[in-house]
Amino acid sequence: MEEDAGLEIKAPSDLSTIDEPATQPKHGSFPPTTLAGKPRCFSVRWYGLFPWLEYSTSRDAVFCKACRHFPEATTVDRFIKTGFKDWKHISQCCLNNDACNRSFVERNREHIKVVIDLVLFCAKQGIPLRGHRENEEALNRGNFLELFPKISHYDPEIKRRLDDLPGNGKLTSPDIQNEILQIAASLLIRKIKTELHDETDSFYAILEDEFKDVSKRELVAVCIRYMHKGMIKERTVGFLETGDMDANAISAKILQVLEPLQLDPKLCVGFGFDGASVMSGNKGGVHMILKKKFPHAIYVHCHSQRLNLVLCAASKVSPGISTFFDVINNLQSFMTGTRRHARFIEIQKELRPGKPTLELERSCDVRWSSWSCAVSKVLTLLGPILETLADFSQSSGHSKIKANYFSRCRRKKCVFILVMFNRLFEMSEYATKGLQCSTISLTDCIDLIEGLKENYTTLRKTEADFIKLVTLTDDLMKKHDIINWDVTGSRKRRLPGKFGDSQIESTLGKASPVKDNSDLKNIRNHVLDRQIMELDTRFKADTYGFMRAAAALLPRSSTFGNNESIHPASTHFSICVEVAEHEVFVQQLKRKVTAGITFPSLVEVLDSCPTDIFPQMNRLLRALVTLPITSCTVERVFSTVI
Repeated sequence: MEEDAGLEIKAPSDLSTIDEPATQPKHGSFPPTTLAGKPRCFSVRWYGLFPWLEYSTSRDAVFCKACRHFPEATTVDRFIKTGFKDWKHISQCCLNNDACNRSFVERNREHIKVVIDLVLFCAKQGIPLRGHRENEEALNRGNFLELFPKISHYDPEIKRRLDDLPGNGKLTSPDIQNEILQIAASLLIRKIKTELHDETDSFYAILEDEFKDVSKRELVAVCIRYMHKGMIKERTVGFLETGDMDANAISAKILQVLEPLQLDPKLCVGFGFDGASVMSGNKGGVHMILKKKFPHAIYVHCHSQRLNLVLCAASKVSPGISTFFDVINNLQSFMTGTRRHARFIEIQKELRPGKPTLELERSCDVRWSSWSCAVSKVLTLLGPILETLADFSQSSGHSKIKANYFSRCRRKKCVFILVMFNRLFEMSEYATKGLQCSTISLTDCIDLIEGLKENYTTLRKTEADFIKLVTLTDDLMKKHDIINWDVTGSRKRRLPGKFGDSQIESTLGKASPVKDNSDLKNIRNHVLDRQIMELDTRFKADTYGFMRAAAALLPRSSTFGNNESIHPASTHFSICVEVAEHEVFVQQLKRKVTAGITFPSLVEVLDSCPTDIFPQMNRLLRALVTLPITSCTVERVFSTVI
């Protein structure tokens, strides 16, 4: 008997598992048990009073489902193993156990709140949750597990819960972390879906971009642009891996991401993609495939990327300009050497006391604003750069060879190009940053691009600006003791014999030497001509079809009130705007302008266009405002992947 008493009593096998609902059989009658001289039995009405209650037919006893799987949740052991069958006092015992369960549930809820906060904190900061090793002996168990001791130091209750909870109740496993992230993502998608369906005729645009991460996986990100409560929003709705990067595969991924949102295809006004052939192809491109499902959507090549391509073209306008940017990038690499970098920082502190030390940057075709930053940093740090090169030109080995190579920086041609591009990039930087804004409107885009064209055209025609550039160049030369004009043209090139009877005016790929200011002016004019040509090519007037319609709805525009200008857009989106409605709306805006009210963008115009009075004008304005201008939002999705 003593041996039998030491045996562990197990719960009956006819009860539910942790993933199943509580076992609650509803027999016609239950076997009676004589208690205090009276026959008593179990009643099904107790199921309604205590949902956690389970009845075991084999033992004619009740158990607590939560208590069986989490024994620390109760102080009544009979609800766990032996079963409770004191039918006379079952109500009171269940009430006591219920109170104990509530306390246990409340404790678990407080704990899961902490777990959720830590998981979402890591997700928001873009840092990994897991560690390389997560056992107790590991020095670093990962961000998620290492955060618990830190916050427990200031909140002993968290530490007590971690000590008291069983291993399967701490909620710190990787599966729990992933489930929390999935739930958070689904809730976010649900919120976006709700905003998209809050209003009737909620127009939207689709933004997409692709990227290859460090593990060589092809990734596709999808964002939705829409208007909610008078505000333009761009929200990421999907981030998927794809094994194929052709147009059909990318289109299938986009449709897969959009499916849970249950969007009306007729309300899609545009696609915001890059200019890759797989996206922009007029026969088999992604936008042509998607247009079969979204008939009113128009393809918009990201305007910010277009402007970046203009800047890239300017950096390759001639061999001399290409060499200049190669020197800038190689100079940045040169200054990253341990000894060279230390000396570079030391010289900065000597020559620029009280100012923060700066680092050189590289220009890159795919990094917007990198051209402006690279040129600006070299111009700002020209003195420390020249001093560092002078020091290492007196050393030996590889550093000496490289420093002598960079001696071309001590030429008037190089300094002039540096000053010139700094001036040009200062102008384009405002347009670059403006076009990267997610809330930019069509009319703002027109203003930025056309304004940049006008500025460059004015510079091309103005002699005073060239004189100013030369003056700044001469000041820098005097400050840094630069006397030479150029490094090219020191030796006359010998022509092949077959050209002996010919007159050679220029040679492809050969940089022309700079001897006087007229040569510098030719360089400047060549760059400006290429910039203006690229802007005219990549931002053609006919690509502004809908932009002109938007301009006609803006009071400060010269085409404001022109009914013919809005006709193409209203026809394309199947929005029937009556002439009378348009005229009355225009007159209303004119009266408001006379009263001193300003309308900087179409968003403010839309605010003055109530749906109940001007229903079709309101729809047209919302469609135009929703049209994508840039895909920078979806580009930023990959910022933590790089």
